[in-house]
Amino acid sequence: MRIALVSDWWAPRIGGIESQLTDLAGELVRRGHRVRVLTTTRNPTTREGLSVEYVAAPMIGDIAVPDPRRITDIARLLDRDRPDVVHAHGMFSPLAIGAVVAAQRLGVHSVATVHSLLRPWPVHAAARAIFSLFSNRAGQLTAVSRAAAADVEHASGRPVVVVANGLDIDAWRVDRAVRANEVRIVGVLRLVPKKQPRDLIEAFAVACRAHPGLNLQLTIAGDGPLREPLEREVAANAVIAGRVTFAGACARDGVRALLAQASILAHPGAREAFGIALLEARAAGVPIVAMGAGGVAELVEHGRTGLLAVTRDEFGRHLTTLAGDPAMRERMAAVTRDGLERFTWTAIASRYEEAYEFVGSSIAAPSALSNALR
Repeated sequence: MRIALVSDWWAPRIGGIESQLTDLAGELVRRGHRVRVLTTTRNPTTREGLSVEYVAAPMIGDIAVPDPRRITDIARLLDRDRPDVVHAHGMFSPLAIGAVVAAQRLGVHSVATVHSLLRPWPVHAAARAIFSLFSNRAGQLTAVSRAAAADVEHASGRPVVVVANGLDIDAWRVDRAVRANEVRIVGVLRLVPKKQPRDLIEAFAVACRAHPGLNLQLTIAGDGPLREPLEREVAANAVIAGRVTFAGACARDGVRALLAQASILAHPGAREAFGIALLEARAAGVPIVAMGAGGVAELVEHGRTGLLAVTRDEFGRHLTTLAGDPAMRERMAAVTRDGLERFTWTAIASRYEEAYEFVGSSIAAPSALSNALR
């Protein structure tokens, strides 16, 4: 099958949606498909067996600007090596939306994947208008979690198939090297307001005050505009000064190394459609403390593989509890890998293949596909 993967994001050296698309493309190639990637990421890297093509677009910083005139150009690119299916990623990506519209013009089948929660709407009227255009033109909608799918179904009025994010589970199995005299908490998140890094630091301070005799350490992997103010706040706080390390943006090997030393992964974000860092931590055998909103509860079982909080205060209390209870951490670490087979790339690519085949069938209605893959 000839597949066009379309996304603004294409940077396999880091985590998140970028590495997801790279790994999906690689798995599809391994399964014998011919994959072409279209992206607005400048100077995109590639890998053997993949055709990766930069699509010029008006940009503001790293963000592509919507330009309806680009649809004709995208259609021309698709028509040059006409795929059997266009698989577009991103709910508000101008390139993804343009590719879905272009595919419809060409009579090419399309699948659109949403990687984010849609509620509350960031710009109510504009977001609804854009998403309506996007969702009505795609042959089939998928979302990375049940929480995200519920949002998409509410916004679009269409059935949505849940196809989770994937991971090379065995590659994330690490040799744990947790120090006996240390409780190291690791956070993997961008330092932007949406990810709530300040809540992580405040929760860590709560745990430090509750356990003055413990050697508690916090390492934050990630970068962003909040890094400098957070570093200043940490330095000015006598309770946690000297206990917090800002590791900056880490490639996947760097995150694996941090998880090998981690006693706990702490994840403060309350608006996660999925949470790749949580899946990575589970594969590495690390217990989790997280906010239980969005898709997180689909990855972490409260009381078994981690502790889920409803409020910021509860997040701090849960982190304090797990930091002070090595027996609980050991019990959770022993079962974190259970049930991860459904997230392997073999499983995820198979579900997308089913979506491609169904959307390309003249007798398969979207509702039939949704029921078949749930």
